[in-house]
Formats: sequence, structure tokens, C-alpha cells
Amino acid sequence: MHPEEIKAALRMKGVTLTALGESAGVSRSMVTHVIHGHAKSAHVMELISKTIGKPVAAIWKDKPVLRRKRPVAPAAVTRVGASA
Repeated sequence: MHPEEIKAALRMKGVTLTALGESAGVSRSMVTHVIHGHAKSAHVMELISKTIGKPVAAIWKDKPVLRRKRPVAPAAVTRVGASA
């Protein structure tokens, strides 16, 4: 879908980009970047998908959803030579 079609579908459901961002825990700007394909967020894409009632693949046909695992920091890092 074209970004304007996505935004129109959200408006028809009565959902603003700001409200969608708040629901997703991201900024309105991030929602806009995802809609336009300038940023990837599986969470935001899935929320938009559920809101407008279309599968993610139908909304972003040429934009695969990428899931990235964030590295987990060690619970406690001790410097060499540091006393505990």
C-alpha cells in the first residue's frame, strides 16, 4: 500500500499516528518512518496491520518484516583488577 493509503485507512478507523505511537511505545515520527518504509519495526507494522485489518504482507508487499534479536548484556561485568 502507498503510505497515504495506510494513513487514510488509519484515519477511517479513527486512529491518529500519535495515538498509534503511544500504543506502540514509540514516537509519532517513528510511526511515520515505518509507514513510509524508512524504518523497520515489526511491532509497529503488526499494530498497524491489526488496526486496519490487513496482513502485514498486504500492506508492505516489498518490505519484509525483519526481526532482530537484541544482544543481552551480561548481568554483572567486573573489570580486571577491580575489587568486589
